[in-house]
Amino acid sequence: MSTADDSAASLIDFALNFRLEMASPHALEWARLIALDTFGAMLAARSHEIGRIACAHAARHSTGTEAMIVASGIRAGMLQAAFANGVLANAVDFDEGSHVATVALPAALAVAERTGASGTDFLAAFIVAFETCSRLREALEPGSDGRGFWHIGFAGPLAASLSAARLLRLDARTTRMALGLATASSGGLRRNLGTMAKAFHSGNAARAGIEAALLAADGFTSDADLLDAPMGFLASVCAPQEPLRDALLDLLKKPLTLDAPAKIKVMPICTPIAPAVDVCIAMRAEHGFNVQDIAAVEADLRRGSLIRDEPTDVDAAPFCGRFLIATALIKGRIALEDVDEAAITDAATLALMQRVQDVPKQKSVRIRLNDGRVLEAALRPVQRLRTRDEVIAKFQHCAATVWSAPMIARFVDDMLTIEDRPDLSGLFPQPAAI
Repeated sequence: MSTADDSAASLIDFALNFRLEMASPHALEWARLIALDTFGAMLAARSHEIGRIACAHAARHSTGTEAMIVASGIRAGMLQAAFANGVLANAVDFDEGSHVATVALPAALAVAERTGASGTDFLAAFIVAFETCSRLREALEPGSDGRGFWHIGFAGPLAASLSAARLLRLDARTTRMALGLATASSGGLRRNLGTMAKAFHSGNAARAGIEAALLAADGFTSDADLLDAPMGFLASVCAPQEPLRDALLDLLKKPLTLDAPAKIKVMPICTPIAPAVDVCIAMRAEHGFNVQDIAAVEADLRRGSLIRDEPTDVDAAPFCGRFLIATALIKGRIALEDVDEAAITDAATLALMQRVQDVPKQKSVRIRLNDGRVLEAALRPVQRLRTRDEVIAKFQHCAATVWSAPMIARFVDDMLTIEDRPDLSGLFPQPAAI
């Protein structure tokens, strides 16, 4: 295999040799903010059933106290903590829009705590996982999504193994073994969106990638060319013409993904439906109609990811287009507190859902009123949070059910100056009882 075809070498070179001084101030700022936002998503999930299950499972099967389960105050073994934090990060669909931080942060955090890494080393390991997962996603995406593969389950273990290898200070050969081992735990299907198993992908990826690095450090081997070789990872997941291999090459010479605008969510919903929801909120504010005035709503429900026809539980609700549009029209917003047990059984919401019609490929939302009027507005680009203050405000809202205001303020300050910390001990405050 020529050097130009060796994607593994490029990923490993980036993982082991990236330094924070190579990143732009913009990229570093958004790395901290995305990490903060992901911690917020973990905290927001703590009161949900999936959060309770994940934390209890990790505590029950823990083999140590090496790392913190962020939203619980429980210390657990490194692998169990990485799993629980990964589940929490992806549980309420309020994490960063590409979802790669739901693997990158739990993996980097668990190993950084275990190894006593500095704040600088932790942030660098997070960036390594975030960037490599993003590049793997880009390489796989042309065909894998269309066949129902879920990128977090496929790319996540590989990125987590590279981040762990960096913090464990593995050499390039051993890291190559870890990368190959990580592919043995790689897999996931989009059909799981709208169930607890969607978040399982993130927890499993973080845990499996760390375990691959630990096994490699102990001498466990894999095929050295597993990423690129015939019958290897890329060849098996993608058709021959599909992998964008250029996305995986020369990572140290390319701008970081973090240099591009961040994809931090405004609402806890599946991203493809967000433009329609935004329009519904704006039309309600502009025209002031009552829900009882609506005869029909016509919109593209984006069935690719929004595969749930009914909000059968709080896990399905963010992936049910009819529920989200009905909620937006009734409440004029969708916040964390609008996706709960009361919302998914609300009679007015369920009644309006029956009047929401799926019109594939429609580029607008059309509302037909009982008096014969037809209101229509074009879809807009997805809204994202763009400033530090906006991200902090979102974090404060997510954390408020778990931490007190002084705890939140201290944590925000600590995360935005994370490079100043000699290690991560004492970073997480003890939560209020839930």
